[in-house]
Amino acid sequence: ISIMMIRLLFFVALMLGAALPASAHKPSDSYLTLAVEGDKVHGQWDIALRDLEFAIGVDGNADGQLTWDEIRARHQAIAAYALARLSIDGCPATAGEQLIDNHTDGAYTVLKFTAACGAAPRKLRIAYHLFADTDPQHKGLLKISASGSTRTAIFGSDQPEQSIALQDSSRLREFVDYVRHGVWHIWIGFDHILFLLS
Repeated sequence: ISIMMIRLLFFVALMLGAALPASAHKPSDSYLTLAVEGDKVHGQWDIALRDLEFAIGVDGNADGQLTWDEIRARHQAIAAYALARLSIDGCPATAGEQLIDNHTDGAYTVLKFTAACGAAPRKLRIAYHLFADTDPQHKGLLKISASGSTRTAIFGSDQPEQSIALQDSSRLREFVDYVRHGVWHIWIGFDHILFLLS
């Protein structure tokens, strides 16, 4: 075997070894669903428990196993942490009930909340900073239902604030948004495809 062939095999092995850890870890994400009804915004926020454990600690006895009692005991802390990192301009949010849901990559807390806008909004200006201090790669996947149509957006460290019009959106614009977000979702995970489709 020539030295060139040995170098090539070494390079391929090195590249495969470097790629394995990257594919084994799913990127941090959350799923934020907003439904605008008149002057109210009803929200549901699915946040991975593994990310909350890292950020604020939810495993009360530190045994590595999360129970419903431990999560329920931290409900106020989870709601305060999350809602302090989400701002819907002109629409202060109040936390509601908390549930648990299983996604393909693990358990998520499901935080329900309501935001009162005072008047029916024509657009939502949203600032999203969840896990910005602990994970700069975190993405927030947003779906908004309003006036019979749906809008989507992705929040991250590169785009933590966005203004989303709720009316006068063309079908072409919606299609372009779905394609753009769809490509990203395919790139980062199966759950994201299901989120967009739902």
